[in-house]
Amino acid sequence: MENIYKKMAESTAEANASHLSQFDPARHISPAVAHELNNIIAIIRGYADRLLFKHAENPALEPQLKLISDAAKRAAIIIHDAMPKNPAPKAQPNPPAPQQPIA
Repeated sequence: MENIYKKMAESTAEANASHLSQFDPARHISPAVAHELNNIIAIIRGYADRLLFKHAENPALEPQLKLISDAAKRAAIIIHDAMPKNPAPKAQPNPPAPQQPIA
């Protein structure tokens, strides 16, 4: 059964490598979306790592949990790469226009 998970991990890694080579850096995600995705990934990775530590000797669970943890690591890298490197400065509000005197 472990062999199946190794094949899954290898095919997932190959698919991710091809997606990363096609990644368009001009398409970015907003910092707020990246923050929320990172929160979700941290929870998934944390639980997978915790279960991996708890069940490290279980040959049935170890490959599955490692696959989940590795996928979360790759997702965090992709999100980091999708963040804009130099975010645009926040727009300053325009000062009020001077009023014309009424004649």
